[in-house]
Amino acid sequence: MKHPNAVSLAKRLLSTRIKRQPLTGIESDMPHQITDEEIAWALDILATHLDACMKQGIHPDLSEAVEDALDFAFRHETAYEPIPLGVRWHSALVVLNERDAD
Repeated sequence: MKHPNAVSLAKRLLSTRIKRQPLTGIESDMPHQITDEEIAWALDILATHLDACMKQGIHPDLSEAVEDALDFAFRHETAYEPIPLGVRWHSALVVLNERDAD
């Protein structure tokens, strides 16, 4: 479950972005009429990203995160998929072992 603050912040950021600037198509400068489905998709992507950043103590570039979420939503792609905990630790151990070898 995502942190309520991440969801709230994501809603406010997307709402502000959509109201301030016209959205353009993926590969053109033509205005793009965003659908409710795309807004929901972007909200889920952005809230997931913000929640992960909060949990890791990372301060993300919010404007870039909003743009990325909208871009992925326009293309109907998932952007941020959770990394299984075991895989994350395995990768960290590999990096540590490589550093020790140097």
